[in-house]
Amino acid sequence: MPLALGWLQALALAGVLLLVGGALDSILAGELPNASTVILLGALVVAAAAAAAVSTVLVQRSKNSTERALRRLLVGQLFAVGPLALGRERTGSLVSTATASIDRASAYRAGFLGPIIASLTTPLLVLAVIAVSIDPLTAGLLLLLVPLIPLIIIGVQRAFRSSTGAYRRSAGQLSAAFLSAIQGLTTLTLNRAAARTGEELRERGEQNRRRVMRLLAGNQVLILAVDAVFSLAMITGAAGLAVWRLEDGAITPGQAAALVLLSTLLTGPVDIVGQFFYIGMTGRNAERELSAAIAARPVADSPPPASAPAGPDRVAALELRSVTAGYERGQAVLSEYSLRIEPGERVVITGPSGSGKSTLLTLAQGLLAPRQGIVLVGGEPAGSSQARAALAVVEQTTFLFTGTVADNLRVAKPNASDDELWAALAAAELSEDLERSPDGLATQVGESGLSISGGQAQRVAIARAFLRDASVLLLDEPTAQVDLRSERLITRALAKLAEGRTVVMVSHRPTSILAADRVVTLEATAPSRPADADGSRSRPPQHPGHTHGRGARR
Repeated sequence: MPLALGWLQALALAGVLLLVGGALDSILAGELPNASTVILLGALVVAAAAAAAVSTVLVQRSKNSTERALRRLLVGQLFAVGPLALGRERTGSLVSTATASIDRASAYRAGFLGPIIASLTTPLLVLAVIAVSIDPLTAGLLLLLVPLIPLIIIGVQRAFRSSTGAYRRSAGQLSAAFLSAIQGLTTLTLNRAAARTGEELRERGEQNRRRVMRLLAGNQVLILAVDAVFSLAMITGAAGLAVWRLEDGAITPGQAAALVLLSTLLTGPVDIVGQFFYIGMTGRNAERELSAAIAARPVADSPPPASAPAGPDRVAALELRSVTAGYERGQAVLSEYSLRIEPGERVVITGPSGSGKSTLLTLAQGLLAPRQGIVLVGGEPAGSSQARAALAVVEQTTFLFTGTVADNLRVAKPNASDDELWAALAAAELSEDLERSPDGLATQVGESGLSISGGQAQRVAIARAFLRDASVLLLDEPTAQVDLRSERLITRALAKLAEGRTVVMVSHRPTSILAADRVVTLEATAPSRPADADGSRSRPPQHPGHTHGRGARR
């Protein structure tokens, strides 16, 4: 639509200029323009203005809808790849991509591509009007200058491509550094590094400002030079041709004037060179950033299969079959590891750091796909909607969203009533704390839960698990970072939560907070060894699972 409106606007303006030339001929002949000419002139002016206005409105609407679509696409992809894949990028860079980059990319798609195509093709329409209405020879000679337009734009693109990309990267890095400093402000203050970090950010911001000002200055000088040279050449050439053809008697004085006026429409594409920098170049770099983010893949070498292969008749609550898994391209943390946990069983996973305890829970949640083998939750592939519906997770550190306690509880069950929330809080040993608060369920937890204690945050996570009412409970050292009182409350809450459920708990302690039916000990994988003389590598040891009875010591 912007393309058609651009053509309509150009044709309407060309018609106006032709009518002006015709009116000039009438005046020179001693006649006044008739009423129909004046009415047609006014109609063409209105048409040109309407085309410009409608194009602006449509471009803005298209930009808004494109921005929403791109943001949904990016957020959906970020949720799909999971937190492990997101860990490759700094949070500030992702925020910059989801905000500034999407804004520029949507402006590029909606407000640049259509208008620039219209501008680049407008000279051909204007030359066609000149050929039909004024003089074909003059139109043919002016056509020789038209190929300069794409050459100029391509030259500007190449001149600023690397510098624009460098600016976008620098701006993204500055955003990431600023966000990191805000998130770590307490640590910086306690270590007396806040002032130093602030000064470093100020210097980086100043460097970024100088970089963009140099870029803009160079861009403006080039745009002015190109615009002046091309416009001068085009208009001067058209004026010379008009005088020549007028002296030959091929055109009238009014047509000569219209020819010079129409030549100004031929310079329009060069005027968009400035837009090319501000919208086109930044938009294309934003497109590349966005494409890279959308192309991200989960931390895995292969996706989980769509359906599980045949296994034992009884469906396991959690099962790993010959699973090899690791992060990125590093050494496998688990190698051809198998584990089967029956419904209702309580299993404690223990072992030294690096043995794969947290990796096992990550596999169960479907956040990490195995390099080989299969992970099943209730007979369904881990990561599927059915598998995730069967899981509730309580981690070492609970993430809370900025908002109220009720907001954070309803993450697990959006339609939960207040009575259900209070029941979950009572089961999680947190209701008494909130009853003492004047705001109750509306108590604010602060950003990332900073307004409540770590023990209270863990009990909010347990209350979430009660609301989910899942059949499999994954616990990752839920009492590792709390005080003794909170540990007692969490232990009581978990004991109630574990009733009638399958429990898989990671523990680094010689005794666990819940009595276990089995204890599975993972052995640490040996470091990678240098290649042997024949180029082969020694195979890392397997991960045996050692089983003990309930309450056995490890």
